[in-house]
Amino acid sequence: MLPFLAAAGHDPTDHAIPHALHGSPLLKIPFGGEGTDIPALGVRDGFYQFFITNHLMMSALVGFLLIVTGVLCSRKISIFHGEGLGRYQTRGRLSQLFETICAFIRDEVAYPNLHGLTDKYIHYIWTVFFFILFANILGVIPFGYMLELVTGNDAYSHWGGSATGNLSLTSVLALTSLFAIIFIGIRETSVKDFFNHFNPIGWDGGILMLPIALMLYVLEWLSLLIKCFVLAMRLFGTMMAGHLVLAAFVGLIFAAGEASKGMGYAVSVPVVLVATCLTLLELFVCCLQAFIFTFLTVLFIAAMATHEHDEHLDDDPHAMTDANQMDPDKIFDPSRISPAVGASHPAGA
Repeated sequence: MLPFLAAAGHDPTDHAIPHALHGSPLLKIPFGGEGTDIPALGVRDGFYQFFITNHLMMSALVGFLLIVTGVLCSRKISIFHGEGLGRYQTRGRLSQLFETICAFIRDEVAYPNLHGLTDKYIHYIWTVFFFILFANILGVIPFGYMLELVTGNDAYSHWGGSATGNLSLTSVLALTSLFAIIFIGIRETSVKDFFNHFNPIGWDGGILMLPIALMLYVLEWLSLLIKCFVLAMRLFGTMMAGHLVLAAFVGLIFAAGEASKGMGYAVSVPVVLVATCLTLLELFVCCLQAFIFTFLTVLFIAAMATHEHDEHLDDDPHAMTDANQMDPDKIFDPSRISPAVGASHPAGA
């Protein structure tokens, strides 16, 4: 990443900041009155102004790549006649890699918390994990600077960037998790049980306990909202900070170069070496943050959707037996994966 940033000759923080890819806004909505400016929310001069930004473009690219990757990997799954996991065979290193990741998320993250509800909601959990993972990793690649170096057109310099380094996207992800928590909680318990969950002392304590019950009820709701808010801020802050740290190191090259070219070249070598190590660390953080966001989302869903009498399942000695491992038959319809492949393996083959 560092050579591209240095060669482009731009402010290194550009890679971490959202930029509009066109001149005039596609949509203007009055917001806050004249003179109101909230750049982080796209509010300028009292209007919310909607632009197609580099981060929005990267979000669309991530969604497209997820679909393409899913289709390509599913075509590598052969379906044989038989029972259980033995009837599935995954071919190709990429497909096997994604299968391993999916099995890990399902067996080590979702099942220990959701138990019998795992296969019912594993699709959402996988989608959250891979969307954040793809967005984080693609954000490390300076697509814009690479295009500028190839084409010589600086109009491409703002393309790319980390979509998860944008508070708007992480807020939407957190709101999606909040909706999933509420929806799954109501669906798996009941409307009454779900809302009673927010009052741990119950409503039958009499008139004297009513103020305390109401206070606890409000605090429990605030706790849930704060948890989702922290999900957004943690992902946003971590990804933004990583890019800004790299930008700070790149800035040393430009600062030294302004003093003298010799000093600029002398500083560039150790800076590039250190920044390369930081980039490798950033790749690890990309995977870690996707895991943390997914893991906490599963915990919050489990807290609302599982019943108290299911807690004994935490000590289930058979939790990791073959019967409780990921069974593709319970997750998707084999005919939707590769019916032609399944038909090509007759019984007894």
